[in-house]
Amino acid sequence: MSDPLLAETKLVAALKLTAGPPPAWIEAATLIPSTLGDLDAIERVVDSAAFREQFARDPLDAVTQAGLTPSRPLLTALRDRLDS
Repeated sequence: MSDPLLAETKLVAALKLTAGPPPAWIEAATLIPSTLGDLDAIERVVDSAAFREQFARDPLDAVTQAGLTPSRPLLTALRDRLDS
């Protein structure tokens, strides 16, 4: 009788020999869910002239006042959206 987990065991052993992902990849991956969740909010706030004016003066305050949690990916997404 063969081991039903033999293929998985071999894969685990092979993966242990490879290098881990770069720290930047790990950081980026942890930010994806929050960024995806903010997409609707981004569309909502960029339509507001008041938000756009406040964002130009103080991005962190504008985001906080809009009820969002400031983060590097969110600020980048907002800047990209407002610049387009």
